[in-house]
Amino acid sequence: MSRGMLMSFSDPVAGMVPSLVPFQYNPAEVTRVLRVQQGGGGGSGLRVAGPPTESYTLKIELDALGAIEKPITGALGVGPLLATIEAMLEPGGGGLAALVGAVAGVLGSGGAGAQTVPAPTLPLVVFAWSVTRIVPVRIDSFTARETGFDALLQPVQATVDLSLTVLRDRDLQADMTLAKVMATAYQAVRTASAAVGIAQGVELML
Repeated sequence: MSRGMLMSFSDPVAGMVPSLVPFQYNPAEVTRVLRVQQGGGGGSGLRVAGPPTESYTLKIELDALGAIEKPITGALGVGPLLATIEAMLEPGGGGLAALVGAVAGVLGSGGAGAQTVPAPTLPLVVFAWSVTRIVPVRIDSFTARETGFDALLQPVQATVDLSLTVLRDRDLQADMTLAKVMATAYQAVRTASAAVGIAQGVELML
């Protein structure tokens, strides 16, 4: 069975090895919301500021008891997976880049000749949900409910609620080539599906 997952290549400690969080059990429900960006007047209620924003919300279940024979899960429960998702909300992935940036900020904060420290940047995360939904996203919120613990009080069962914002080509930096390809392909699949939907609408009327 195919599994959904979150992927991030942005942690400099891992380098080109991605941070992967495969869904142990695929969510029973995934909610997708599109919101129109209201335009700036002009006498038309159809005028908009741009394409709609798109977001996903989903609930994933983590259970170490279902993989107790595996060395990492058996010893540490689901804590490492929770930490991996949390790192996707940390500027620089919570890794070496975040530490270096913080030190640079402190050292460069004084004196007229100090350089401006770039604004912190979140890791790029890819949400994979079927072959037609592989898209770069930003994780907007993370809520974890730890519902089971081992003798050392390490979490062995948890439910995680995630809210994701889909990133379009224009939301991505110029050097994020692969992410831009994913974003463009995601929108292209939707356009193609809409074209098929016209035929399907006629089909269902017959």
